[in-house]
Amino acid sequence: MKNRHNILRYSVWLLVLAVFASIGQTEVLHVNGRTGDDANAGTQSAPLRTIDQAATQVNSSTKSGPAAIIVAPGLYSLERCVTFGRGRVFTEKDRLTIRASILPGDPHWKPEHMPILLSVENPQETAGANMPRETYSLKIQTSHVTVQGLRFLGNPSLRNWHCCIERIGDNLDDLLVTQCLFVGNRDTTDIYCAALATGDRFVVDHCVFSRCHGCTVFWDGLEGIAGQGCGMRYCVVEGASISAVWTCQTAEDFAFHHNAIANSEYLWMRKPGDRQTYRISDCALVGNRHFSGYGHAAGPTGPTGPEVRFHTDNVTNEGSLVWASDAKTHLVESSAGYDLGAGLFNKPPR
Repeated sequence: MKNRHNILRYSVWLLVLAVFASIGQTEVLHVNGRTGDDANAGTQSAPLRTIDQAATQVNSSTKSGPAAIIVAPGLYSLERCVTFGRGRVFTEKDRLTIRASILPGDPHWKPEHMPILLSVENPQETAGANMPRETYSLKIQTSHVTVQGLRFLGNPSLRNWHCCIERIGDNLDDLLVTQCLFVGNRDTTDIYCAALATGDRFVVDHCVFSRCHGCTVFWDGLEGIAGQGCGMRYCVVEGASISAVWTCQTAEDFAFHHNAIANSEYLWMRKPGDRQTYRISDCALVGNRHFSGYGHAAGPTGPTGPEVRFHTDNVTNEGSLVWASDAKTHLVESSAGYDLGAGLFNKPPR
């Protein structure tokens, strides 16, 4: 018995050492907009100033293994889109993480700890003369990426379609956007699309979307049915002027559950001709004008008809959405959807 106990204890220590060894191999770059300098090494004591410089260093790195960009609280004005390219190969285990230094759920976390990303990029002309111009906050052009704990405010430029997080490209897989807050204001800092991606395993988890046009967009693949293993879960959407979710060629395994969607024009937008049957489970859908509709890049074209079907399970349409505070991080106990656990926190705060 004593030998078995020693073997178990030795095994536990080996596991602990393996975990610490894995952490030690992660390339970590710290960013602090107040105290940093892009000439620094990117350590915690000598942080970089911009997320763009951190992306440049990750993109040009010849290292292997996981990488993490840790962003301190503060306002980050993005003068151009920050792009994470294909130069470095990540895996599901050894992934790229772009996250806040203090995350929702940490005992010391407060709403003001969320790094704020505001795009001030000058919009680029698009091909269509009558189409609005476009700007982006983050472009993800590599697989196996996590974006966590950031607050996005859009772009103040007029006639501008702003997208906060975009992943478009061939053979891209595994993008997790979690515990992020997207706050749009259609008169000042508009968000036309909060998060948009093609490819497999685009998952949006525990995020909050307030007054965006389109919140999560699962866009066209190159051919056939694309977007295996995608999902939207534990999210809160308030006042989407287009829709909470938009699917194009997304596979029917799309996981849509434990979401609270309120006061939006449409719950669900589809590409014209899309006949996929999706499942909606454990959700609060209150005060929305339409259940589902068809649309293209310029917006909705009208509600869908009986040709479109959904499977629903444990969905309520009663009550109203009530925030626990102006910070819009989670719902008050009397709110519709409170019992779903939707909002920024993995566990509801006490």
